[in-house]
Amino acid sequence: MLELSCPACGAQVAFKSRSSVFAVCSFCKTSAVRHDMDLEAIGKIADLQYDLTPFQVGTTGMYDGKKFEIIGRLKVAYDNGFWNEWHTISGGDDTGWLAEAQGFLAMCFELNDISSIPALEGVIPGKLINIPPNGYMQVEDMRQVHCIYSEGELPMAAAQGRRSMSVDLVGEKMKMGTIEYGENVRVYAGHYQHFEKFEFQNLRRIDGW
Repeated sequence: MLELSCPACGAQVAFKSRSSVFAVCSFCKTSAVRHDMDLEAIGKIADLQYDLTPFQVGTTGMYDGKKFEIIGRLKVAYDNGFWNEWHTISGGDDTGWLAEAQGFLAMCFELNDISSIPALEGVIPGKLINIPPNGYMQVEDMRQVHCIYSEGELPMAAAQGRRSMSVDLVGEKMKMGTIEYGENVRVYAGHYQHFEKFEFQNLRRIDGW
């Protein structure tokens, strides 16, 4: 684990993943970008209004026979709602994302080879796109989204207001994928999975749940 000093308050900001380049100080809510062994403050994260998610930084679970831990969150909004994307780490420094949206959960991982991904102008709902290793999947939804909250550590700069086009894809046998068209193109592939199968531990307590 790498610990660096918050550029605003001096508190220790921990990085569990070597790929994390962004973090939010848990003490003063300063958002900072990591440059090697230094942190650069880029703003403040406003307090989050209460939401009903059972997850939190520190929640653990199981996927594909491996234990993972949530180390960060990106909360994004669109015209009619929002969803959470939880940054995870497992097996030393393998990172992924637990997507939590409208009662559905999916674990996905960023792809390095995005050569099969078309430009945004060529993407429409219903289009089939090859997302290895899941193969061809259908574009289900396209939304302009923006970041409204972030916490913990993340592999990209995720200050409030960060905007992108999010394209969701679905395939056979619970397969899913996401393409994010923003400053850079990021592609993720994975599977939906039922809550119980994740075997979550250290969930956030919610009164009456």
